[in-house]
Amino acid sequence: MFKERFFHSAAFLLILGLSLFTERVSASTLEKVKERGYLTCGVGEHDFGFAQRDIQGKWHGFDVDFCRAVATATLGDPTAVRFVPVDSQNRITTLLEGEIDLLTRTTTWTLGRDAAMEINFTRITLYEVQGVLARSELGITQLNEAQAGTICVNSGTTSALNLADYLKRNQSNLKMLVLETQQGRWDAFFNGRCDLMTSDRIDLQAGAAILAPNLDDYVILPDVISKEPLAPAVRNDDDQWFDIVKWVINTTIASEEFGISSQNFVAKKEELPPQASRLFSDNNELGEALGLDTGWASRVILDVGNYGEIFNRNLGENSQFKIERGLNNIWTNGGLMYALPAR
Repeated sequence: MFKERFFHSAAFLLILGLSLFTERVSASTLEKVKERGYLTCGVGEHDFGFAQRDIQGKWHGFDVDFCRAVATATLGDPTAVRFVPVDSQNRITTLLEGEIDLLTRTTTWTLGRDAAMEINFTRITLYEVQGVLARSELGITQLNEAQAGTICVNSGTTSALNLADYLKRNQSNLKMLVLETQQGRWDAFFNGRCDLMTSDRIDLQAGAAILAPNLDDYVILPDVISKEPLAPAVRNDDDQWFDIVKWVINTTIASEEFGISSQNFVAKKEELPPQASRLFSDNNELGEALGLDTGWASRVILDVGNYGEIFNRNLGENSQFKIERGLNNIWTNGGLMYALPAR
């Protein structure tokens, strides 16, 4: 009896020890980021309006700004980010293998990715649609008027899958030309290897504005091939990190609803309404639930800005692209952006 109890006790202590050891070595993402001193974030490259480097090598773009927002919330420094260029083939693998902490590169939230892959989408940052860019010389006003020719698309994307569905459903004679990279897709289109090109509509608008030799020679057709909700993703092994990224994004939307921006934050802080005070006051307690300090939300707005500022400087009225917000306006202005309650 004594030996039996001894062995049972020893086994219990061994399991407990292994469990405690596992807890120690399996540090949370937040702990790893703090220990490392910077966030690793997966973004596109030459992804106009979303992620690109200037001649000094500094990163800019819509996806880049959400990386910076998470960095300042967690580390107190919006520049504490190491950007990792990823493409449509390797973006999710790079996240799953732990090479990045966060994936913000234009990635569509789908059931297959959400349920079959070990990732979690955090919050939709862009309500997009898949569109088509055509040569004006084709003389078509919608896609079903193109009876023949070739249409370019990137591999490893929902755009390729949606296009295949569209061509089959409409019994189209168009041929698909599948390219691995965005640059390869644009080169093929402008070099005449394809007559049309499909991707997210904002990607087509921004790319054409930058790359087209003569913008009047091309037209974006009114066709909507699919809905493309784009959202940053994290691995599904860390609920705390999932919550942090989700609520950082939500804070950018909430602050725009409150009428708070990086430009007026200091002035407005003295007269915050109760719902905003819960996020931005110096003694708020919401950060503790996320493992963050009391100033995390204030830094997001001061250092990066609210959602409208992020959209407008990278894609909208204050950018070279002048893309209308449309569905990406806040709900009080007729859009779909709606902040979750911070309480």
